[in-house]
Amino acid sequence: MSDLLPFVTVILPIRNEADFIAESLGAVVVQDYAGDNMEVIISDGLSTDGTKELIWSFQEKYPFIRIVDNPKQIFSTGFNIGVRHAKGEIIIMLGGHTEIAPNYVRNCVKHLQERSEIDCVGGLIETIAETAEGRAIALAMSSKFGVGELPLGQELR
Repeated sequence: MSDLLPFVTVILPIRNEADFIAESLGAVVVQDYAGDNMEVIISDGLSTDGTKELIWSFQEKYPFIRIVDNPKQIFSTGFNIGVRHAKGEIIIMLGGHTEIAPNYVRNCVKHLQERSEIDCVGGLIETIAETAEGRAIALAMSSKFGVGELPLGQELR
């Protein structure tokens, strides 16, 4: 990776994530990517469950976190709103239930810098389900039509 690190924007389009946002944000703020080169934009779909209050508590310690409203409450709309507010040369989109590894941002940037023909990178995810609908989504996400079917421990190339 080059000595000049690009500025990265991490966008989380969310709504009513009070049960999970602390874990998701906690994983983002401990990234081993240079802190001055990253911002976090949370595009909130008008949460009513205390999500915003939890985010405000993170903002007190991590001023690089910003909240923008997503009045349409749709994930894709929230992402687009986040992009409009983004300052980053590189955009990373995460969900409200996402817990990324401490080197996730650095690895994404590294792959983008090493291979100029790459425009988008990602990684394996483990989808955790709590309901029947969630289990169906987890099964789909873990299939070859989602992001699955690589053996555990194998890195995407």
